[in-house]
Amino acid sequence: MGADVLNDGYIRFVAGLLAVLAMIVVAVWVAKRLGLGTTTGFRAKGRRLSLVEVMPLDQKRKLVLVRHDETDHLILLGATHETLLSSGAAPLTAALAATAPAPAPEREPGDKARKNPFLAADREA
Repeated sequence: MGADVLNDGYIRFVAGLLAVLAMIVVAVWVAKRLGLGTTTGFRAKGRRLSLVEVMPLDQKRKLVLVRHDETDHLILLGATHETLLSSGAAPLTAALAATAPAPAPEREPGDKARKNPFLAADREA
């Protein structure tokens, strides 16, 4: 009879543990479906708005960098106000910067080898 009580206690413990773990899994799944807990910089396919970075300044204020349609907006959020500090085009990523064409080298005034015969200014000189 003592062994049955002991086994019953273990069975109840394991069943309770499994129930708690199942509730945690369901809570995480619901949170992900609602979009909670995403990391900064995450941008889902088809979404036009993403949170790039958040920087707390003090207990009441923080800077938020938001990207909307390849435009970055720097916003100061306070307890009672919001202020748009800057808005502009998003910077090139490292992959795009590496594939971008290099700027043309500057031409010296006496350098005849680099003249373009199709430009009127080069033909006259």
